Amino acid sequence: MKIESICIVGGGSSGWMTAALLSKEHKDIEMCLIESPSIKPIGVGESTLAHFNRYLKRLDLKDEDWMAQCNATYKASIRFKNFRLNQGEAFQYPFGSWAPSKYEGTEIYNTDEINEHIMRFFELQAFYGKDAYPPEEFARFVNRQTYMADANKLSMEIPGPFGTDDYHYNPETDLSYHLNADKFGEYLRDNIAVPNGVHHIKGDVHNVIKTPEGNISAVTTVDGGAISADLFIDCTGFRSLLLEQHMGVPFESFKDQLFNDRALATHIEYDDKETQMDSYTDCVAMNAGWVYNIPMWNNIGTGYVYSSKYISDDDAEKEFREYLPESAHDCQMSPIKIKHGKHIHAWEKNVVGIGLAYGFLEPLESTGLMTTHENLLVLTDMLHCRDGHVTHHERLIFNYTCERMIEAMKNFVTLHYTMSLREDTPYWKDATNTVEFEQHWGGQTSEATLSALNDYRQLIDYHHKKGFDPELIGEGAIYIAAGQGIRPFGDRLFFERADDERIQDVRDYHASYTKDRKYMLDWVKTLPSHYQYLKDNIYVESV
Repeated sequence: MKIESICIVGGGSSGWMTAALLSKEHKDIEMCLIESPSIKPIGVGESTLAHFNRYLKRLDLKDEDWMAQCNATYKASIRFKNFRLNQGEAFQYPFGSWAPSKYEGTEIYNTDEINEHIMRFFELQAFYGKDAYPPEEFARFVNRQTYMADANKLSMEIPGPFGTDDYHYNPETDLSYHLNADKFGEYLRDNIAVPNGVHHIKGDVHNVIKTPEGNISAVTTVDGGAISADLFIDCTGFRSLLLEQHMGVPFESFKDQLFNDRALATHIEYDDKETQMDSYTDCVAMNAGWVYNIPMWNNIGTGYVYSSKYISDDDAEKEFREYLPESAHDCQMSPIKIKHGKHIHAWEKNVVGIGLAYGFLEPLESTGLMTTHENLLVLTDMLHCRDGHVTHHERLIFNYTCERMIEAMKNFVTLHYTMSLREDTPYWKDATNTVEFEQHWGGQTSEATLSALNDYRQLIDYHHKKGFDPELIGEGAIYIAAGQGIRPFGDRLFFERADDERIQDVRDYHASYTKDRKYMLDWVKTLPSHYQYLKDNIYVESV
């Protein structure tokens, strides 16, 4: 079948992100978007991952084009507080490149050398103790961007070791964004989708007309208008109006692995933008879930994501209000029911589910918009491959890709709980002792993952070709494992296997890192705050 017309059902950020990208890259396809006027946005803020930059690049969007219209700020990292022991500890998951393996050399990108540098941290930890090298230090050790996030500063250039001239910044990987997702959708609507010819229809879908083969031939709105199309894209959120309700695609719940099924969302005002506009998303573990803080330009989006199995809605609200600053104790909150899981297919006959209509994970790793833009990129590339012709083959590949992606993200999210040492509440006791990995992680078996995390026998030759291999478990998993206090080997094994030459090597590495750490701490003091950087470069006319 050749796709010559597309009907997108559902607006919001998901619908307009779909309309914007498809209308820009497939100008020969006739498109319309049906948006219900009765669905009101929550508008409390959204956090993205660095993958979001790929979507922006495809739209040729620069920061100065859209950020100021979407209440957006930068995001250099994700901080996790009290996830390990509930003793005030906080570790970072920064974006961007891994650190150089030799501080007095040049930056490296070779996997073996990166692994060696990573393993040096745990050797230093074994030799000098966890007071000198606590789990929180790992992110600074391997990613220099952490220094900026810790200090709430911002720069588009990061120095090489000891201030060498190899400053680097990759706009596609080193930063992401906090934004008002609803405003972002409106921006895409008004500046890309509608100008590109997308017909905007306001109304509720009243009826769905299907062919004898089970495809959708048309949908009708309440006012009686019928809209036909070759391909229908479901962007109706958790309702999954087309994919689930009319195509009958079953939904697979993740509730056994992801406990949190409720959220309270709100926004609070700044007391001091200079100090409170963090350059990271802050995630704070609570008694029965966790609180997020997303600093946008005009306000802070915040919410409590929790499990109704372990706390009542009233008690959750009480705990959340006690957490908030006194000035926000009376703020209005929006209750949200979370539907964890995915439909077994994202593409069924001539219907594609995008965003929440296909699947959703709790927002711990900012995956809300990620499933939208990553699946969109796959879809638009498929339409390019055979000039708009799609067959069962394309549907199979698309479904496989979407499933593999959301399953990998789900397993990544579970790491934050399974690796925790907390057992101080029923929620955390169950989360740390009953949540399990699936038998695959990004295409790898869980046995391989655990072996990489725990088997020091692989590291006897000290080349460290395995260990915390980014190609095996992903960079993000390494940050979470190290931040949770997991080490690939214990002190005893290190001292049993390290000879005098190796110990001297570790001492030299300690001296180099100590010197470089001081340099970086001094360097970030010279940088503008995150707020000041935005004020000078993005929000110039608004302040």
